[in-house]
Amino acid sequence: MSIESSFAETVIQNFGFPNSTELGVKVPKKTITDNTSLSSSDKQLIKDVLKSLMWRFTMKPETVNIPVFEDDVHQYKEIAVLHVKVKSNSKTKQLCKLLHQQIPYPTLLFVEWDQEAAISLADKRVNQVDSTKLTIEYQYDTGWLDEKSQQTFNSDFLADLRFDHCSVLSLYDFYTSVIQKLNFLEAAKTTGIYSDKADEDLTPLLAELNRLEIQLIQIRNKLKKETQMNTKMRLNVEARKIKLVIEKIKQQIA
Repeated sequence: MSIESSFAETVIQNFGFPNSTELGVKVPKKTITDNTSLSSSDKQLIKDVLKSLMWRFTMKPETVNIPVFEDDVHQYKEIAVLHVKVKSNSKTKQLCKLLHQQIPYPTLLFVEWDQEAAISLADKRVNQVDSTKLTIEYQYDTGWLDEKSQQTFNSDFLADLRFDHCSVLSLYDFYTSVIQKLNFLEAAKTTGIYSDKADEDLTPLLAELNRLEIQLIQIRNKLKKETQMNTKMRLNVEARKIKLVIEKIKQQIA
């Protein structure tokens, strides 16, 4: 299998997937676009953004010594690892979400654009209405990374993003431990330090932090346009309350 040199490829190689998991199968775009459940906008997204797709590794009992995991909510019989090349760095999160939706396994996406890379995972859960289907509970994305980044926490994250730094108790634990690393990176964007010491799931805290920061921006935008003094005072009080909660969350994830 001929592999072109790129930063994304370096990230994949540094992860160190066992040779036994290597698949190296190119997935034609037509395989995805032929799906009758796709909307016209989904198909246009694939056409505009997706350059190529390769199923690089497959993790299952036949290829790696990690037990499967299955309960009423989760189904981890196999993990698909894909190398996604895109035409531009816009709408990649939407593309990743679409790929997560279309692939019937927990999926680890390494996304390549020029000399930048991004990583995407999704917490898929068994659909409570139709147990044969999986639904996305939450999507995790690193944003674009490059080897020239001056941020120490980015290089610390990449150094920690290794197969031998992940749990092998089960495929679910393995996947969850990769999600945890993405959460540590997201927390580092606030704290400035990549720390892998947190035992709790940071997802709820990070989601709440993101929601509050968006809410604060919206209030500040309203303040710029508001002319009524009473309304301005009320908005300022709301903004102060939100900032206090934001600071409290930042202390929790530090």
